[in-house]
Amino acid sequence: MKTQLLFSGLLAAGFAFTSCEDALQDVATPTAATATQAAKKEKEPVVSYQAINIDLQRVEVSQDAAESTGNWTTLTDVQPGSRNLLNAATVAAPLFTTSGFQTGTVKQIRLVLGANSTITLSNGRVVALDTPSGQTSGLKVKVDARVSGGRPYAVLISIDPDWQVVAKGNGSYGLKPVLQGYVAPASSDNGGGGESEARAQR
Repeated sequence: MKTQLLFSGLLAAGFAFTSCEDALQDVATPTAATATQAAKKEKEPVVSYQAINIDLQRVEVSQDAAESTGNWTTLTDVQPGSRNLLNAATVAAPLFTTSGFQTGTVKQIRLVLGANSTITLSNGRVVALDTPSGQTSGLKVKVDARVSGGRPYAVLISIDPDWQVVAKGNGSYGLKPVLQGYVAPASSDNGGGGESEARAQR
């Protein structure tokens, strides 16, 4: 009788060990697959660009609290010219400076572009940047900043080129129509735009 009980106990223990081993294998398998997927993702190339130059023709601002698309004012002290969006994130090198804001809140800025916007790829090749909305309704820059009328301000752009630039299947490149912008007080020595500023950012 004791022999039978001992034999039954050994069988139960063996069965439990096998079940635990199978369970561990079931748990380990998804973990290994996840690790493999993560490794593959890390090996995917990250796209980068040397420059994103927009052909800026005109800048308009909306300070309407309701963000009405009909209330736009042209900033007459911003000169047209090429602007590199990748070099427009600091007060020392902004997208542009202006003294044209009215006292209140800047809600949106619209960048009206010409047809000569370009992008410089990581290998140095320069290709056309397709911005059809920029030539009609303009690139929208979302801002929410309090300003005082008559004071000089620097307008800065925050851009993630690997997300903001769209590589199309036909070899052309586009730009998403909405950017994130910021407004900061600028030194009066910078003036309000001007050709010197436009040349410095090319």
